[in-house]
Amino acid sequence: MKPRALGSAAVVAALCLGLVPASAGAAEDPASPTPPGATQSIPAPVTAEATTPSPAPVEEPTPAPSTPTPTPTQAPTVTAEMLPITLNQPAATWEDRPITFAGRLETGLVNSYLTLWEKLPTGWVLRGSTRTIANGAYKFLYTAPNPGAAVFRVVIGVKFPSAVGNTPDRTVNVLDRTLVMTKPAASYIVLTGVKMTGKLTPPEPGKKLVGLQDRFGGKWRTLTSAWIAANGTFAVPVPDNLPATKTVRVVTLGGASTAVEASAYAVITISALLNAKVSNISAASINKTYRAGCPVKPSQLRYLTLNYWGFDGLVHRGELVVRDAAVAKMIAVWTASFNAKFPIRRMQRVDLFGGSDIKAMAADNTSVFNCRQVTGNPYALSPHSYGFAIDINTVENPYLAANNVWYPSNGLAYRNRKLVRPGMLFASSAPTRALINAGFFWGAGWRQPDYQHFEPK
Repeated sequence: MKPRALGSAAVVAALCLGLVPASAGAAEDPASPTPPGATQSIPAPVTAEATTPSPAPVEEPTPAPSTPTPTPTQAPTVTAEMLPITLNQPAATWEDRPITFAGRLETGLVNSYLTLWEKLPTGWVLRGSTRTIANGAYKFLYTAPNPGAAVFRVVIGVKFPSAVGNTPDRTVNVLDRTLVMTKPAASYIVLTGVKMTGKLTPPEPGKKLVGLQDRFGGKWRTLTSAWIAANGTFAVPVPDNLPATKTVRVVTLGGASTAVEASAYAVITISALLNAKVSNISAASINKTYRAGCPVKPSQLRYLTLNYWGFDGLVHRGELVVRDAAVAKMIAVWTASFNAKFPIRRMQRVDLFGGSDIKAMAADNTSVFNCRQVTGNPYALSPHSYGFAIDINTVENPYLAANNVWYPSNGLAYRNRKLVRPGMLFASSAPTRALINAGFFWGAGWRQPDYQHFEPK
């Protein structure tokens, strides 16, 4: 019986190594599948029964000695326990990331053929194959497309079920990673720092970017991005310097296209408003344009911030330092100008130009307060010292000073008022009409024209 047992082990080893077809061993007989963990008998060889020889032709035959018929002996069975194989518990993962299955064939056999199977409601499905390496170790990588609890098993050989050997079943938690954008407001004002917020659940280490997309030309385009916090939350800025109605969503960035998570979309409106804000101003904020002896004190001035349309067709945030009594008129004037989309190049405190009117003009700045002498006439105090007068788009609207010099020097081409270009002021321009209606006088009517300048009558 020993030679017969050795022959069965040889067949099993050959199956593990993939060197013989599955039909070479009774354990892989496709006609008689055996559930995992069951045993399969190897049939005993057929033996002929002993027969009684014919009597000899003699007068008194001598009976032949009786030979007993041998009793068939059951062959040893091939079971899963004969070739033990382990499978470590895989870690939970996301539905679009590979699951790692690792273990070893404890006999240490190398190059044994193994297959990975997943249990579905319709039955077991083959998901991969590999061969053992040194010490019988093996590894599978498989990406489960759907979230939920998935059941897997590793089998020795190619057929399922296998009587050669298989691992215990392992249940893997395949997580459903979701990207949720908090429902935004229906409408926002331009340049108010609009952000889309939300959370990636569960947080994924290494996936740190989320992008804001809008629907444009029938396709999604990425506008801005932001880092995702360790807890999965995010706040991604919305470009809000152009009034528009947008269909937006957020998506994960930095991974393969198959690993992208996208939120539901929302429709938001960015509204075009002046959004004027008024506050007090400190002497430190105007230390280049205010000095002792000025006709107004810092306490009589106000800091006015407001939106304006730029030459680039976008909305920008500007600042003006104005007399407290002029705030209401200035808001009315700039509301009319904003609604008419009159372009402004720059709107900043003259302090940012060191208090220099010449530098501010060369920068095409629009401003109000600057306690100084009249440019070109050091003996007269400028009306800007009172916080009422205003200069608009100084390059496109130059002026002829008392010393017969045109300022700024880079605005000389705009002395020709017959050639109409953006930012130039005319009687029909929105700022001009609004300021005149508010009781201001336009310097373009002076003998030495000042096309940029308006002051109260």
